[in-house]
Amino acid sequence: MDILIHYIDIFDSYYFRIFILSMFPITELRASIPYGILKLELIPLYVMIVSIVGNILIGIVVIYVIGPSMNLIRNVKYFDNIILYIFRRTRKKGQMIYNLKFYGLIIFVAIPLPLTGVWTGALAAYLFGLSKIKSCIAIISGVLISSTIVTLISLFGKSLST
Repeated sequence: MDILIHYIDIFDSYYFRIFILSMFPITELRASIPYGILKLELIPLYVMIVSIVGNILIGIVVIYVIGPSMNLIRNVKYFDNIILYIFRRTRKKGQMIYNLKFYGLIIFVAIPLPLTGVWTGALAAYLFGLSKIKSCIAIISGVLISSTIVTLISLFGKSLST
């Protein structure tokens, strides 16, 4: 995470850093909210709102770009093997989404753990054939739940340190 922070240090605004950090596939808002609240000591509500907007924005972009991108990338033999590996892995991890569809996607995105979130959720929604509109609604709902959980945990952690 330190290397990511180093690269986004070039921007003046702490809130812009949080916005960008909330868009990265590995960190998403699971890192941007604690970073803003615990490390930068910014106003928790603002940190949460900026993280939500960044995370939802990238989620919607991924939902609408992933289909055409995958079709284009799969035409290259080297990338096709990588994409097939990612698809198999996501299908295996996303069994809950397949079984529960819309509600499964909400739960999957809402769980603030590694390899869950909008990036993997958007990929799983694509692989399991969920409509783009339902996927967007599910991802937005999941982000709102996840951001609440992460913010509460961060505030609890902050209260322990004071």
